[in-house]
Amino acid sequence: MRVLSLCLLLFMPAVAIAGIGVFTEVAGEVRLQRGEVYFAGAAGVDVEEDDIVETGSNASAQLEMNDGTLFKLGAGSRMLLADYRFDNGGNLVSAGLDVLSGWLRFAITSLRANDSRFAISTPTMTIGIRGTEGVIEAGNAHAGLFLEEGEVAVHAADTASVPVRAGEYVERAHGRPFVRPGTVPPAFRTRMPSTVQPRMARRAQLLKQRGVTPRQVRRLEKADRERYMQQHPHLRQKFEQRFRERGRSDPAFREKLKERRRQPPQHREQPPRRPQPDDAAPVRP
Repeated sequence: MRVLSLCLLLFMPAVAIAGIGVFTEVAGEVRLQRGEVYFAGAAGVDVEEDDIVETGSNASAQLEMNDGTLFKLGAGSRMLLADYRFDNGGNLVSAGLDVLSGWLRFAITSLRANDSRFAISTPTMTIGIRGTEGVIEAGNAHAGLFLEEGEVAVHAADTASVPVRAGEYVERAHGRPFVRPGTVPPAFRTRMPSTVQPRMARRAQLLKQRGVTPRQVRRLEKADRERYMQQHPHLRQKFEQRFRERGRSDPAFREKLKERRRQPPQHREQPPRRPQPDDAAPVRP
């Protein structure tokens, strides 16, 4: 019986990892926005492509991706995992994420294939990476990068690209060229949250369980969608499309639409009627 059990184990297929990465550390209120739902971030919960990770005002979260890359979000931060793809062998093909706001420490593993692409974007700059570690501060009008290891190319659509090497700092305000002071500005270090200051270590192997089912917090509301588009105007069109497509594929949305179509025309909500020239109040004699 023991031999039979061993044989069965040897020939059983390996359990596939559903996500592209996993939460390994969570402190404070951390939310995962997926589809039309907010979930609570927790150690062992997988993240998927197109997820948005948000941290509260006194929170932080560390993610370990399947390729070994590490991300640490500071307080009041928001990151979109826009693109993260692997080939059949588990090698990273392309990765692209948007630091929408706040602070991110990153430690990118060396890319195995020469044609692999890894880019981190903020509202004012995009960083092309081959394998390195550093800290990013992102805002709608300004962004700063302190590179601790490796070398990257930083570029933007409306200004020339610049190389950044280990130990260097670069910043850019919206509509302005890149600025590279000789040292890291003291103000940057002062603003940096304590949670993203220390170097990161891999912790996924210490998890008791991976693939933990996330706890649903609540569904997205109209105010949430509007807030995304107002707070991140550089991606407004992308978010409009995102929420429109998510809404159409959402069962609750489809059911609400069916219910509305079943109502008699006189009971349906009608958009406000614009006043016409003939609607003007009559002139009193």
